[in-house]
Amino acid sequence: MLKIGKNEVRISMVIKLSGAFCAFLIGAGFATGQEVMQYFTNYGLAKGIGVMVVNCVLGAWTAGAIMSLGKETKDEQGLNCYRNLCGKYIGTLLSWFIPIFMFLSLVIMIAGFGATLNQLFGAPAWVGCLVFAVIVTGTVLLGLARVIDTIGFMGPLIIIVTTIMAIAVLIKFGFDLETWETYINTHDVLLAADSWFMSGVLYALWNIVMGMPFMSAMGAKSKNKVEVIMGAVFGNILFTIGLLFLVLAEGSELDVVGEFSIPALEMAKSVSPILHVIYAVVIVMAIYTTAVPLMWSVASRVSKEKTLKFAIVCIIIAILGFFGGQLPFEQLINYIYPLIGYVGFIQFLFIIWREIKMVKAWKTGEPLPDHKE
Repeated sequence: MLKIGKNEVRISMVIKLSGAFCAFLIGAGFATGQEVMQYFTNYGLAKGIGVMVVNCVLGAWTAGAIMSLGKETKDEQGLNCYRNLCGKYIGTLLSWFIPIFMFLSLVIMIAGFGATLNQLFGAPAWVGCLVFAVIVTGTVLLGLARVIDTIGFMGPLIIIVTTIMAIAVLIKFGFDLETWETYINTHDVLLAADSWFMSGVLYALWNIVMGMPFMSAMGAKSKNKVEVIMGAVFGNILFTIGLLFLVLAEGSELDVVGEFSIPALEMAKSVSPILHVIYAVVIVMAIYTTAVPLMWSVASRVSKEKTLKFAIVCIIIAILGFFGGQLPFEQLINYIYPLIGYVGFIQFLFIIWREIKMVKAWKTGEPLPDHKE
């Protein structure tokens, strides 16, 4: 237990919150390297680092705001997070509209798992999609508390292993900036946005759109706002550290791994067969830690967890996700993720407006903003 001001901060809760938040960020796109390639690596070294800075600052701020909102409103199911932030009308519209994008992101996770098994073992992608859909559904049916406990410890572990893999690539093959710049200038690489700055903004806002119900529910389970803020900040910092090493390694090997759906897995293979297998497990864990809260967020929007209706909804989501997962993994990321990020601008504007009201209330001594359902 750590005392900061008048607040007693549970270190274990901070670690759990930062780990669960970090785990949510590390999905199919990050661990496979495909998302990293399109949002960071394909812009080059300087611009890629710029994307990281924008994402880290914006991501920590917005995530902290949403988890604080969840704490204030005690929104343990995450059902009212959109209305609490955006008001009755726009919030209600978003609460029904955004779960569609969450489902599309879940489809990407399922497709990523199928692509991983296909690249690793040559197994048909549909087999991996089916197995993964069943595992995720089983976990979600256990409830949110078990979800946080399950994925909370995985986030830091995944980041650590990913960082070790990336460092191993850099040690064995060295840092090759010339190869990096030559490749992106001579190939038609996939980019998340026309500018690196917008790429960073879209990446942060994508995470807010997808993670809002989950973050709100996590915040509601914390003891105070300090725990929430520390969890958001440390989660983002940990994520950015792993991201930096992965981008450096991926850029140096871009001429070798640039055409693969799962570039990070190919990098691990180039280092050693053992690391290849270990990293395959890491990718599976990473996809799992994002797919589980995504399914939970969609299902909890239409039914209460641990009910028969909730179970039926989860099964329907899994079936639809399985069929959607048959589409090409890298194209799904390139089309769906940036679109979701643009939708996130709506929530971002309301977060700014809420922060302005919070500062005004603090300066004038007025009551904090009311949260009406």
